[in-house]
Amino acid sequence: MIGITSARRHARMVAPAIGLLGALGGLACDNDNNFVSPLVNSAVVVFKDTSFNFTTLHTFSMPDTIVHLLPVSSPELEVARQFDRTAIDQVRRDLRSRGYIEITNGNIRPDFVVLVGATATTSYNAFVGYPWFSFWGFFSGWAWFTPGFSTTWNIVYPWFPRVGNTSFDKGTLIVDLIPTSSVDPQARTIHSAWAGVATALLNGNVTAATVAASVDRMFQLSPYLTAANP
Repeated sequence: MIGITSARRHARMVAPAIGLLGALGGLACDNDNNFVSPLVNSAVVVFKDTSFNFTTLHTFSMPDTIVHLLPVSSPELEVARQFDRTAIDQVRRDLRSRGYIEITNGNIRPDFVVLVGATATTSYNAFVGYPWFSFWGFFSGWAWFTPGFSTTWNIVYPWFPRVGNTSFDKGTLIVDLIPTSSVDPQARTIHSAWAGVATALLNGNVTAATVAASVDRMFQLSPYLTAANP
């Protein structure tokens, strides 16, 4: 399913909005070779948990949906959806090309879940923890977890202490990799191990080729995202 139902569309992320950073090059991100697309005013940057062992990952699942993300107090701004399918398909294609196997049965636990979102506010603080199930609870791929997730669960971004407040403009594409080994029932948290960001990608003059190239670049900047032999 591409898009989001009207009930989910009105969900709001509980996170503060802050001023947009002037330059991505100043971020303490994983790779300094950030990519600026020649076709749109968009930069591609990746973040990772430097303590995580990516060789433990072999299988994945992902919602067939791009969720629009914004703080609870902000009005939702219109973000183009005509390239949702392009973005979702390219993420899936790049994962498979790296040797990862997709799990489509929600009762089978994958090694990681991939969440793809787009910012629908002018100043979105991407890496502050939030009740993620409010956005992603519609996905049937969570059925493997007993007793089940709820809106009381939070998400942790391990690089937040290093990069601090990181704000992105409307139309930014964010691809989030969540290892299922990070599920902590006691703390009710999950942890992201990697995020790929294409800033303001869906604004202005954008084409399917531009969107696909930006997703490709996230993976080019992340050579460690390769499935090791089980």
